[in-house]
Amino acid sequence: MGDLSPHFSTDEFRCKHCGEIIPISPDLLDYLESIREFSGFPIIITSGYRCPDHNAAVGGAPGSAHLTGEAADFAVHSDHERFRFLEAIFLYGPIRCGVYPSWIHIDVSRGLPGEVTWVGGID
Repeated sequence: MGDLSPHFSTDEFRCKHCGEIIPISPDLLDYLESIREFSGFPIIITSGYRCPDHNAAVGGAPGSAHLTGEAADFAVHSDHERFRFLEAIFLYGPIRCGVYPSWIHIDVSRGLPGEVTWVGGID
C-alpha cells in the first residue's frame, strides 16, 4: 500500500504548504505501523513533514520534530479510537506524545526532551 512502509506513503508526509518532503525517520514509521496493527484502526496522517514556513504558520515550536521528519500528527475520530491509539503508543514507546481533542502527535526526536506527554487545548 505504501512506499515508505506497508501502510504509509511519501505523499502522506509531504508538507501541506509547499509539497516538499525529506526522509522520514524509520523509527517513526515502525512506531506508526505498530500502533496501527495494535489498535486495529487506520492511521490518517494530518501533518508529517513541515517546512519552516508551514511550521511557523501553524504555530509549531521552532525546534519541532516535524521539521526533521521525526514527527506525525494523526486524526482521532472517537474516544474509543483515542484509547486504543494511546494504549499502543504507551506499549510501543514513541519518545514524545501530545493528545488533542481530534488528533494525536507522536515523535521520536532524540534532540528534544524525552518520555513526555502533553495535552493540548481544543483545536
